[in-house]
Amino acid sequence: MANVAEALKKETARTKGKATKNAIREIREKNAGQRRLVAELRTKVFLLERENKRLRATIRKFQVDPAQHPTGKSSKAR
Repeated sequence: MANVAEALKKETARTKGKATKNAIREIREKNAGQRRLVAELRTKVFLLERENKRLRATIRKFQVDPAQHPTGKSSKAR
């Protein structure tokens, strides 16, 4: 009888191990996918921030200072 109980315990442990391994594999795959997505999003954010910085610099370069070039009518009479 001891052999049957021992065999049953071993079989139960083996089955649990397989089920646990399968569950962990699914979680591991989903986790890897999420890590890839996060890495891709970080790259996109970095590129967007760099482009935004470049565009701000370009805008500043072409902005005209109103004190240097008045656009309104002059108050001086000629």
